[in-house]
Amino acid sequence: MRMSRPQPEKWITKDYWRLETPPASYATHDGWSNADVDVVPVEQRNWKAVNYLFLWLSDGANVGTMQQAASIVALGLSWKEASAAIAIGNIIIAGAITLNGAIGSRHHIPFSIASRASMGFYFSYFAVVSRMVLGLIYFGINTYIGASCMLIMLEAIWPSLIDLPNTIPGNVGVTSNRMIAYFVFWTLQFPLVMIHPRKMRWLFFIKSIFAVVAAFATLGWAVKTAGGAGPIFSKPPTATGYNLSWAWVSGINVAIAGKTTLAINMPDLTRYGNRPSVSYWQMLFVPVVYFTFSFIGIVIASAGQAIYGTLYWDPTAIVALWDSRAAKFFVAFAFGLATLGTNISTNSIASSNDFAFLFPRWINIQRGAFLTAFLGGWATCPWQIQASAKSLTTFLSGYVIVLSPLLSIMITDYWLLRKTHLHVPLLYQNEGIYRYKGGVNWRAVATLFVVVPINLPGLMNAIDNNVKIGNFAFFYRASWLTSFFITATIYYTLSKIFPPTSTYVDWTVESMDEAESDPALAHAPSLSHNNWETTGEKERRSDGDDGKSPTNSTHDRKAYV
Repeated sequence: MRMSRPQPEKWITKDYWRLETPPASYATHDGWSNADVDVVPVEQRNWKAVNYLFLWLSDGANVGTMQQAASIVALGLSWKEASAAIAIGNIIIAGAITLNGAIGSRHHIPFSIASRASMGFYFSYFAVVSRMVLGLIYFGINTYIGASCMLIMLEAIWPSLIDLPNTIPGNVGVTSNRMIAYFVFWTLQFPLVMIHPRKMRWLFFIKSIFAVVAAFATLGWAVKTAGGAGPIFSKPPTATGYNLSWAWVSGINVAIAGKTTLAINMPDLTRYGNRPSVSYWQMLFVPVVYFTFSFIGIVIASAGQAIYGTLYWDPTAIVALWDSRAAKFFVAFAFGLATLGTNISTNSIASSNDFAFLFPRWINIQRGAFLTAFLGGWATCPWQIQASAKSLTTFLSGYVIVLSPLLSIMITDYWLLRKTHLHVPLLYQNEGIYRYKGGVNWRAVATLFVVVPINLPGLMNAIDNNVKIGNFAFFYRASWLTSFFITATIYYTLSKIFPPTSTYVDWTVESMDEAESDPALAHAPSLSHNNWETTGEKERRSDGDDGKSPTNSTHDRKAYV
């Protein structure tokens, strides 16, 4: 029998695009979760510790990491002091990445679901939207940075592209040849963005190989050509006295702040880990990888100054000056690939998870990646962001004063207050124990209302130096450190004085079957068996069934009612 082709009209119907809520979902209502928001099944937990090493290598061996040293040396530190500040900062942020990532590797849930334990069922949407908006903007910015590498590659193949007449108006903020490079890079990036995160470990492996080889090849060329490490290594610090002390604090803060998004995102990656211990390896991987490539960036910039007489902190600017077109192409390709890896791990995966969480009936991770690619890549107009006044980019980097408190609340809540114990199924339910009052944990809200304004004067001064704020300018130099630790103190204190005892469990419950099989749970008022009813039982009772007939359906998960 010949099968008829689907009618084109089906493409414009709601039923065609609606996702089916998977049978294993713990959500209270159909359409409140989907396979990419649910707990990762055992057979899909295939990331090993070494896969996370490749993730960090592909992320660390990029242009941004090497440029980071520039902003720290510019504060007035010597190369030794800048290197030490980078090392200290990366150790601190590695601790945050490890602690937050453990939530994913232990319970295999995304950031969006994990945040409900500390934020409340509905206030968690604030944290998710905050991360998603920033992720979309930075997806476009990183794509634009990758386009710089693509432009070098295209010019290496077609040198005439260098002199291509610009037909784009100057107020747009981009030239014709750079827009061509942007389009090519975005087009090549798009299919890789669409790969599901659980299958991306091989992509990060390939990227890490190219990026590491290119970084060390550029390092070898620079040292050999310059005949040494260059003039930066003989320069003393330019800051003295208390300015030197604050330069140290600022340098550490810079090293930390750039990876705050990754620290927030980590559960989205570690949820695919094959064992809980995979998250703890980040405590080693992050400091070693980022210190190594930050130091390489210092050496390349210093040697480049000896060769060309100009200090280039962007290694691709040095690569663009090479005579060998083949060498230019290969190194630019590797750095572009590393930038792509950063864009996926830092921005694409996070935004895709957020879209799936916000619209689970319609969007899964792959559809979220599609939206991220188009909205983040084009709707944000990253070329205008890069070409605009410094105030906008400063504001975006200053958004850490919101992300850092969110990260601190999650870590404090999970490790110090809950002692790592979560009732995972109830995280998915709007009437579960993590609802709090009105779906909002007022302790988290109160903490944010106190902590975020503390750094607002400093952010205003960073955007516009004409805004005089006195000593608050120094306070802002430690914005991540102040935000994180003040948040932890306030949130912990409020939670101890006014403990949300109804949200605490004495041990971790990973599945509803586990909760039912443990007799001790019957003594917990909020987890009493009388408060549970399977979806199937409700449906059968409404049809006149007494609900006593046995069933093996995986759809009959318990729902809190």
